[in-house]
Amino acid sequence: MRPPDALDHATLRTRLTDRLEPTTDGPGWAATALVLGDGPHGPGVCFIHRAERAGDRWSGHMALPGGRRDPGDPDLATTARRETREEVGLDLPDPVGRLADVGGPGKRRQVASFVFCLEEQPPLTPDPLEVQDALWIPLHHLLDPAAAVRHHWSGMVGFPGIRHGEQVIWGLTHRIVARFVETLHLDLPEPR
Repeated sequence: MRPPDALDHATLRTRLTDRLEPTTDGPGWAATALVLGDGPHGPGVCFIHRAERAGDRWSGHMALPGGRRDPGDPDLATTARRETREEVGLDLPDPVGRLADVGGPGKRRQVASFVFCLEEQPPLTPDPLEVQDALWIPLHHLLDPAAAVRHHWSGMVGFPGIRHGEQVIWGLTHRIVARFVETLHLDLPEPR
């Protein structure tokens, strides 16, 4: 296993290319974009800090860009690209891979996650109606054992999470990041 700091853009692309899962979808599907960009500290992943909105139980949480499939989206990769453009102003190329789908909130909801590789970390322009902040988090931070925490939410048992400043990546987003890291033949550190 290569150490995390040895994962450069070319290695990531090689490990992800042709890892597209079979395309399946149905009612209630959503898609996220795990966007990798080369930056001054190596590869980074684009995250959003969701806007605070009444009635949205996930408001204020950390997430990947994404959302529900619109009837006009021909496929889920288009959904991921459209949502990323709307939420952070990035126009994405074709995905290099699709991670295994994960179950979202509700019994029939599924989330497809597509991986996109950029050769830089372009500026992000958050849509203030949906996103408080958008940022690039270095991949080495996501793999840092010191960032692994237990996140307690709404009185429930602690969920595995990754602390970044005052925010924690947890829940569905953490599961997607864990699946991505597995494709690199690595594991997320266990929370303390």
